[in-house]
Amino acid sequence: MEQAAEGAGTAGPVDASVTTTIVRRVLPGCDEEFADWIQTGLGLARLFPGFLGGGWLKESSTSDVCVIVLKFETQAALDNWLTSSLRNGWLRTGGNIAVEEPDEPASDVESLFERPRRRTAAGHDQADSPGICAPDGIPSPK
Repeated sequence: MEQAAEGAGTAGPVDASVTTTIVRRVLPGCDEEFADWIQTGLGLARLFPGFLGGGWLKESSTSDVCVIVLKFETQAALDNWLTSSLRNGWLRTGGNIAVEEPDEPASDVESLFERPRRRTAAGHDQADSPGICAPDGIPSPK
């Protein structure tokens, strides 16, 4: 969540805009369909009051991990989009294109693909690859 005052050191209004990320793993062979599907979803989000913008980033040219970034004027506006029947219907159309991955909040663009080290079952530290680990614990390819 972003909160920054307009005009440092003044008693001006606070920018309560909210930026969120959603991580998706594109299924094999679905890159073009994914790009079209995400553009459709962003077009639908534009219809919602408070939408300030959005886009998506691919982890690397060889990765199947993509991060969708959405910005809304307020948390309520974001929640309205996230819980809408329009979004839920659109999500159902992408089930054979990509799967949502668990995400950790990112504070800046660089941290979108940096993930903390984690402890393996054998007790060793392992750095996750940039991006998100798959549900089976296998890091995404670099």
